[in-house]
Amino acid sequence: MKLSVPSLVYAVQNNMAFLALSNLDAAVYQVTYQLKIPCTALCTVLMLNRTLSKLQWISVFMLCGGVTLVQWKPAQATKVMVEQNPLLGFGAIAIAVLCSGFAGVYFEKVLKSSDTSLWVRNIQMYLSGIVVTLVGVYLSDGAEIKEKGFFYGYTYYVWFVIFLASVGGLYTSVVVKYTDNIMKGFSAAAAIVLSTIASVMLFGLQITLTFALGTLLVCVSIYFYGLPRQDTTSIQQGETASKERASGV
Repeated sequence: MKLSVPSLVYAVQNNMAFLALSNLDAAVYQVTYQLKIPCTALCTVLMLNRTLSKLQWISVFMLCGGVTLVQWKPAQATKVMVEQNPLLGFGAIAIAVLCSGFAGVYFEKVLKSSDTSLWVRNIQMYLSGIVVTLVGVYLSDGAEIKEKGFFYGYTYYVWFVIFLASVGGLYTSVVVKYTDNIMKGFSAAAAIVLSTIASVMLFGLQITLTFALGTLLVCVSIYFYGLPRQDTTSIQQGETASKERASGV
């Protein structure tokens, strides 16, 4: 039952993201959706009683800006006129951002607050997630599934992508278990940069100035966030001792 909570929240998040994208320009959606990174940091502080240094907060927002620049694509004119509701779009993106931060940190809290195996926790969450998504699939495409079957269109490439996504999900759980959700955000940002570089080599994608600047921000933010905190305990003890000696004199 504990793990059904993030499954439901993730389902709400995905649907809100689609709703937001259908009511906002792609560029606006792209920028606002990256607010899930500082939202995750805020949930980590509130729900897990952790503290972040000023430099770590700066690196979190720097990562947010870097990911936005890396994924930035100039708006293109289109002949298709779509009626959009910006107020509905911003409301949906706000819910999606909050759901993303809450679900990730909640899952981390469940993982680290019990001795249950990581793999058992994954099975529990994915089983409830399968139930939720199956209901959505049959509500939206039930007629086509009855006609063509559930696995219609599943080629070897599709199965391979499913396998990669499954391994990525399990690996993400390991990252959350032994680090935290903020570090997961940093690793996801690094993955975006690496996948874009792979697209350059495989598909001839051209590097833009915004991508180069975004990559630089991502790399710098990862370095800043990983810097060890300054331990001021010994300094404070030294100052206390010197004050005691001075008062004694």
